[in-house]
Amino acid sequence: MEKTIYLFYGEDNFVIKTKTDQIIKKYDVDEFNITHYDMEEQAVEEAINDASTIPFMSDLKIVVIKNAYFLSNEKPKKEIKHDIEALRRYIENPFETTILIINAAYKKLDERKAITKLVMSRSNATKCDPLSSDDLRGWIKRQVGKQNKRIDLDAVEEFVKRVEHNTIVAVNELRKLMFYVEDIDHITLATIKEVITKNIEDNVYEISNAIFQNDRSKALSVYNDLVSYGEDPIQVLGMLTSKYREIMQVKQLKKAGYDKAEIANYYNVSSGRAYYMLKNANQVKETVVIKHLKKLETLDFQIKSGRIDKKTGLELFLLST
Repeated sequence: MEKTIYLFYGEDNFVIKTKTDQIIKKYDVDEFNITHYDMEEQAVEEAINDASTIPFMSDLKIVVIKNAYFLSNEKPKKEIKHDIEALRRYIENPFETTILIINAAYKKLDERKAITKLVMSRSNATKCDPLSSDDLRGWIKRQVGKQNKRIDLDAVEEFVKRVEHNTIVAVNELRKLMFYVEDIDHITLATIKEVITKNIEDNVYEISNAIFQNDRSKALSVYNDLVSYGEDPIQVLGMLTSKYREIMQVKQLKKAGYDKAEIANYYNVSSGRAYYMLKNANQVKETVVIKHLKKLETLDFQIKSGRIDKKTGLELFLLST
């Protein structure tokens, strides 16, 4: 008998949504028989009660459960008391006229939990991870080719770097790129740099590097670009503070005898990322890191207590480093 329960889990929300939409399209269910339940807002038994009733003037109905955090170890934004036993009973004896789709957009499910084991064993379970770098490169080339355009290899690499395996960002940025090159057949590295937005982490990395190289003008320019794109100075401040703390920690690990491979393993990052972490830690003195950290912590307090404007406050920090 065909399974009527689908489980989509993993880190890629875009893929999860795409696969959910594909299932809805596959069964051709009208909108009156499609309902969505958010487990961070509603109890699971509400969805199960719905799934346990007959469709309205149709052969099938679809019930979508999203944010099923109880299948993982993730903590919800809002505590909801769920009747997991009701879910268990349904999974063991599902309604033939209901397609139940469970979405769990989390890095890892907790397969030690009985309910997680049960759902995975009784459903069409699909893991939805972000595209690998190779998959993303191939996808970009195919999409560009479909528009009868060509793209340079270094342009592809820069695109991959800027979207950082985030499928939603990749789709949105590619759509923007296609609009921009509507009358252009050849996409170059310069085009990508002009059109594709850098993610905030890359920008903060540029700001910190500029600070370490005493290039206040560049640090201020990158920061002002971020703000003009709508980024919150508070978020930039938080990421910059985290960057300094990371440098301090890497310095301590280095003192303890950790090499590049051990640092990569400690942070669970690639060897290339560990190389740059060590490079940053080597190029700035510990006294400077401590001094800047204290300034950032003071600035955070001043902003949150209303003593200084957040945009101006960070500008003054960048100018004083």
